[in-house]
Amino acid sequence: MKKVISAFLAVMMLFSVYTADTVALGATLTYAEKKIEEIQKTSGFVPGKTSKVVGNCYAFVSAVCEELFGTVYQEELYNGYRCRHRTGKFYEVALLETTKDTNTTNINNIINFFIKNAMPGDVVHYGSLSNSSSTHTFMIQSIDSTKMRIFHSNYATRQYGSETCHIDTIYWDSFRKNPTSSVYNSNGTLYSHNSLFYNKMRYSGMGVTINRYTKYTSLYYPTGVSSSIPPTVSATRSSPYSIKLAWNYVTGASKYEVQYKLSSASSYSTASSACTTTSFDVKKLKIGSTYNFRVRAYAGGKWHGYSSVVSMQVLPPTVGSATVKPADKGMYLSWPKKTDITGVKIYKKTSSQSSYSLLKTLGGTAYDYTDTAVKYGETYNYKIIRYVTSGSNTYNSPDAVYTKKYELKTPTIVYNRRSTTSVEIICETDGCQTDIVYYLQHNGQTIAKNLSTKKTTFVIDKLTLGNEYTVYCAERTSIGQGSYGKLTFKVLPKDMENIRANMDVNGVKVTFETQGDIDGYKVYRSNYSNKNFTQVATLGKTATYYLDKKVKYNSTYYYQVKSYKTAGSTTYYSYCFNPSNALKYHFYAPKVTVKRATPSSVKVTAGALKGAEKYTLQYKVKGGKWITVNNLKTVNDYQIKKLKVGKKYYFRVRAQNRFGIGDYNKEVAKKVLPPKPEKPTAKALKKGIQIAYKPQTYATGYMIYRSTKSGSGYKLIKTIKGNTTSTFNDKKAVKGKTYYYKIVCYKTYKSKQYQSPKSAYVAQKY
Repeated sequence: MKKVISAFLAVMMLFSVYTADTVALGATLTYAEKKIEEIQKTSGFVPGKTSKVVGNCYAFVSAVCEELFGTVYQEELYNGYRCRHRTGKFYEVALLETTKDTNTTNINNIINFFIKNAMPGDVVHYGSLSNSSSTHTFMIQSIDSTKMRIFHSNYATRQYGSETCHIDTIYWDSFRKNPTSSVYNSNGTLYSHNSLFYNKMRYSGMGVTINRYTKYTSLYYPTGVSSSIPPTVSATRSSPYSIKLAWNYVTGASKYEVQYKLSSASSYSTASSACTTTSFDVKKLKIGSTYNFRVRAYAGGKWHGYSSVVSMQVLPPTVGSATVKPADKGMYLSWPKKTDITGVKIYKKTSSQSSYSLLKTLGGTAYDYTDTAVKYGETYNYKIIRYVTSGSNTYNSPDAVYTKKYELKTPTIVYNRRSTTSVEIICETDGCQTDIVYYLQHNGQTIAKNLSTKKTTFVIDKLTLGNEYTVYCAERTSIGQGSYGKLTFKVLPKDMENIRANMDVNGVKVTFETQGDIDGYKVYRSNYSNKNFTQVATLGKTATYYLDKKVKYNSTYYYQVKSYKTAGSTTYYSYCFNPSNALKYHFYAPKVTVKRATPSSVKVTAGALKGAEKYTLQYKVKGGKWITVNNLKTVNDYQIKKLKVGKKYYFRVRAQNRFGIGDYNKEVAKKVLPPKPEKPTAKALKKGIQIAYKPQTYATGYMIYRSTKSGSGYKLIKTIKGNTTSTFNDKKAVKGKTYYYKIVCYKTYKSKQYQSPKSAYVAQKY
């Protein structure tokens, strides 16, 4: 399938909240959005230009957070779309996991998830549920009920390379209509980047998390929808015995008071005077009665005036979100299930001139029904009414009318090349069909007809390389058959995917998914993601990688690989829609750890870097000169001896190979002391508790500490001189009590004692 990925530099707009249900947006203007706009005028963050961080979308957003909040985003990413928030500076606002379906429900879930939860400046991680490496990170630029704009980098598009930061827009209406592909303007620029999410969800669904700075509101306090007091209130029926009120956010309000009364009563009752959200469900009301409601805000240390009165009769809630669609056996109706009603009545009429007649009465827990008395192409009107019987009275919900034509969707067809003789056809439908009927044409002649399948994805094989074919597909049910959609495609080698570039000792190693029915591969290279690719190699059909030895240190490279096959006198090439990752041939600083080995030595470990031939290790005492250890093949528990006990040392490592020398890590400091002893063992004796430990030849002695709590209160109970004794009997232990023991190793050097950190504790009940 062609991967439609592109970008559009959109004009940034203020956003507004249209309903109280979208209070998470909370503003017509947020200062966070204005601050992001200011940041985008500085080098490294200007849309359309090279980003501050190249090669890592997560790191780029982290850099934006540093500008926006004064702290980087350093949370631990896992499962591709979630974070362990260990810094305490950010938290997870909301999580969504989707299926791969592009039906209306799934797409609306994605849209509502963002509208309900996201604010400008939020960090979003999303990725495929089946591939933890297929992920992306971006920042919310702005969001409202019509669109969302995102700020991100390291995401290659037609317009921008992956080294460029840019702003993309997703218009919700466009996303609903075209959830699998982006929409373009007449001049070729991107209008709505709908494929952003589909590229991750199309295989098995995707996961999305929204993450927010902990002190967001202390820096960027949202300006309310209406700064006027009192708020504007709306009411909806939430059950046969309750009314849900919702209102706009009032600037500076810390709480709200909600009051209600029977419309005929003279005074109000208070439902809540400490409501901290912008909605409240008033419960235990009398069905059939009309009530008045009002709300006021507490802001600036005082209560303000009440809202205008909202009146509503208590009835079963309207069926306001039903689904009516063609299905295999007829017209399928479904609606949210309610357990506090007597039943559901369905009425039907077939034309504007006819009247509604009762079609079916269902029980109170019913939530769907299939009308089998339908004809293909006819339009039907339905009323779905909930009712409650109380005593001799029956109370109906207000009418909910739904009109639907029994007409099957014309499939949208896409394809993937599978080989030089076959393609995979994917029919995107609304899922109501019994099967898919299809036929195939070449040069206007039908070469395969009267074919059908139960699956929306199927393979057509035994095709001829280089030929152009047209496939026609339609949905079919027991009621009838829909219109044919068509797709014209050319048979070529399978599209090349998963091209990866990694540093190697001898250059850049380019890997790719191999193919079995081709003659070979062509490899192309560029310093840009979307232009100036030139051929650098031709590989045989058994090749699994390419090693580019003609690279320069500190240069950034992109690679494309195309498979090819010759038939007759013509050579046919695959497509390569996405180049490899950006690879800057440069050794970044390795991660270095230092641990104590003896009272006068340490062991240094540096993370191995791909492509490195050797490492240089340097260390120095505080205030001294660097001492260099060259030509190390690895740095793994490399022991540096004859250090001065009690002194602080600094350590750093860099990698290199024949192409260049990398960066040193930020110096790691370590004070030279006896290493932390291993955890001791303990056992109860007839008289006391015996503590055992492993003595070391370098030790001057050991100290035994005891506590009755595991986490604190440790006191020295014994100092053991020498390194030959390996046990101590605590004879002062009291029977029935549990004790915790730790040990410390000490070294006396030039009449001064140096102690190790305390060991882990061992617990023992006497």
